[in-house]
Amino acid sequence: MNALQLRDNAKQQLAEIKTIESGVEYLNKVKAIETWAKAEKKDAELQNLVAEQKLRTQRILGGLLKEANLNKGGNPNLSTDSTGLKVSDVGITRNESSTFQKINWFSENYPKEFEQTILKEKELTTAKMLVVDKDYKKIEKSF
Repeated sequence: MNALQLRDNAKQQLAEIKTIESGVEYLNKVKAIETWAKAEKKDAELQNLVAEQKLRTQRILGGLLKEANLNKGGNPNLSTDSTGLKVSDVGITRNESSTFQKINWFSENYPKEFEQTILKEKELTTAKMLVVDKDYKKIEKSF
């Protein structure tokens, strides 16, 4: 399977994420593939494809978490989710929830820059995306 086929398959998988639970399940699969690719010292292109998939999954989860409004402000008593779910109930830490929502915010407010960051990074990571997000927030506040 070549890189183009992997990307097409990945897009299809992402389109199927409709709930937080399915997003977490898919993210766990991507993380397992990421661990395997690093352990097997697979080429940088494959590792970046996996990292891209992880970031896109985190972005989707950030949007779903924002909509669900679980543990608003880190306080489970402020949750407005009618199911009574907490972030921890779906297998996400508060820090992960915050990270995913930051990635989602950046991709919604700066979609072109989000895509450019994915394309230009030689070693794509969640941490690098958060640095870019932080830089854009600083720029936005200065206006």
